[in-house]
Amino acid sequence: MKILYISLTGLSEPLGRSQVLEYLINLSDENKIHILSFEREDDAASIEEIKSIVESNNIEWKYYFYSNKYGVISTVWQILRAVFFGSRLIIKCKIKLIHARSMIPAAIGLILKYLHGIKLLFDIRGFSIDEKLDSGRLSQTSFLFNALKKIDNHLYCSSDHIVTLTHKAKKILVGKNVHPDAITVIPTCASKTFFKVIGNVEKNKFKRTLGYSVNDRVIIHTGTVSGWYDFDSEVKLIKEIMKRNQDVHFLIVNKKEHLFIKQVIGKYKLNQKKVKIVSASFDEMYKYLNIADCSLFFITPSYSKLASMPTKFAENIACHLPSVTNTEIGDVDFYMKNYNVGYLVDLKKLDDNLFSIAKQISIMIENNGDNKSEYDRLFRKYFDKSIAVYNYKNIYNSIHDGF
Repeated sequence: MKILYISLTGLSEPLGRSQVLEYLINLSDENKIHILSFEREDDAASIEEIKSIVESNNIEWKYYFYSNKYGVISTVWQILRAVFFGSRLIIKCKIKLIHARSMIPAAIGLILKYLHGIKLLFDIRGFSIDEKLDSGRLSQTSFLFNALKKIDNHLYCSSDHIVTLTHKAKKILVGKNVHPDAITVIPTCASKTFFKVIGNVEKNKFKRTLGYSVNDRVIIHTGTVSGWYDFDSEVKLIKEIMKRNQDVHFLIVNKKEHLFIKQVIGKYKLNQKKVKIVSASFDEMYKYLNIADCSLFFITPSYSKLASMPTKFAENIACHLPSVTNTEIGDVDFYMKNYNVGYLVDLKKLDDNLFSIAKQISIMIENNGDNKSEYDRLFRKYFDKSIAVYNYKNIYNSIHDGF
């Protein structure tokens, strides 16, 4: 198959590297892949590295720098540029399939489908319009919200196949009259090439380079702390855990929000000596996950989050790291309740049960290491990147057979 993959997430972003490029490298073994992505200028330093990777894997890559400076006008302009580029590429290279990651790329793909009669795979990544509603960026009574919802629903019904991250999202889409056979659930996965378990010698050496002793307990938060993340609740819980265990330290691996993190840490009067804020490259992330005793991330529950699957959950599983997270986020409840890989918190009850929750997490940290086979069992069944690649290949083949 000759495929045009359109992604609003840049390949130079950590998410684009792990959830777009890593899959496409494997899919390019059997298919000719062309990528159109929208990069962020903040990540421009990584572009030359990405160019080298795509060229060595016979992948063609075109990118534009993403801009939201003028709101809807910027979005429309980027859609028009992408349609013009995609249309020329379809004619020149005889593209047969648009693989669109999220709503705006799918809208581009649908226009190209109507213009050229090609197939469209909609990789939904989440309920993007409902996210804007839940976050207060759109009003349910506004013309824009209702127009976007109509476009969204039309995309679901007009796509030749849909990939969703969760079974909860699939159930919702079936309720919108999408045929269940046209939907495949592929959660965010991880590669053992980048997220791997390391030995105690290497682990302790890296711990010491960060200023920790071998006996220090490290609770880690990786990635963004704003937006959908309830970082305040995380800090409140950390403070309570630190009261119980003097060896506990909080490590935040984050690139762009250090000032905000310091403000929240100061707000709750967390011991500054036990908090470390660092930045790390994608290639280094596994080291940080390996020295940690648990990964903490709280996400504000909402309707739109039923379609979300945190990438860090799969990365934690790959590195045998327990996740401390909350209920009502995608299918996380299912995985956490059926596999002993962390601790699940009901955020609505956090304040009333802070002491007992902190106690249970402290016990879990002390006992971590007794159930490593459970992580491998869960990873092999759901979160190994090779499973995602296998499912995408099957989707590509089924679409190809439909020509």
